[in-house]
Amino acid sequence: MADRQWVIGLCWRCEGTDEPVMWLGPVSSEHHGHGPFYACDPCIQRLEELVVEYGARRDT
Repeated sequence: MADRQWVIGLCWRCEGTDEPVMWLGPVSSEHHGHGPFYACDPCIQRLEELVVEYGARRDT
């Protein structure tokens, strides 16, 4: 994600405010439309770990 830009804002995962966050993509709600999914570095790292764990389970 080196090509993406950090901005100051709200992390949609931990709800930390006024901190560097990166846009990860759109999220959608069944009843409320779409929104931008921003996350801070620690939350991005945790999401990466979850993806790795998911991939390891899927491959077995």
